[in-house]
Amino acid sequence: MYIEIVLNEARRNGWDKILWFEHTEQVIGCSEEEILKLENSLKLSLPLAYKEFLRLAGKGLGDFEAGSTIFYDDIDLVELQDIAHEFLIEDNFPQKLPDDAYVFWMHQGYMFCFFRTSEGDNPPVHFHRESFKEDFAWNYQAHFTDFLITEMRDQVRHRLETEEIRSRIARDWTRG
Repeated sequence: MYIEIVLNEARRNGWDKILWFEHTEQVIGCSEEEILKLENSLKLSLPLAYKEFLRLAGKGLGDFEAGSTIFYDDIDLVELQDIAHEFLIEDNFPQKLPDDAYVFWMHQGYMFCFFRTSEGDNPPVHFHRESFKEDFAWNYQAHFTDFLITEMRDQVRHRLETEEIRSRIARDWTRG
């Protein structure tokens, strides 16, 4: 239901090919038991859109999110919550995460995204980065699915720009 929105957008734009998840062997989901274990460990009921993501691709989605922590096997996702709390303390951030916050994404230890489990089946995504000193970036994305789509779009754009630069350098090198 929710994850289909993301997959349809990826297929329509060809992102699935660029990020190497157009074939099913590059898409690895979590089992129902793993999702239930995660919820029990967190003592939270996770939103439907996120559970759909875990079922479909909770352990891998091609090259999507390379360099970020988002997948079940990247790290103990329960431990990710503790890492985010410690991050806020070390950064002298004046606020704590809400009790129903679930940190689902972290990038290279200096920024993370979370949603509140009380904010619906496809909740808004909130953001924090090391340089923020007063407040979280509330409603960074309107929905979890919007976060996934935006991340895919941005990663594809970066990948294509990098390939263009490499190609230009190779052309210039051979002319030299």
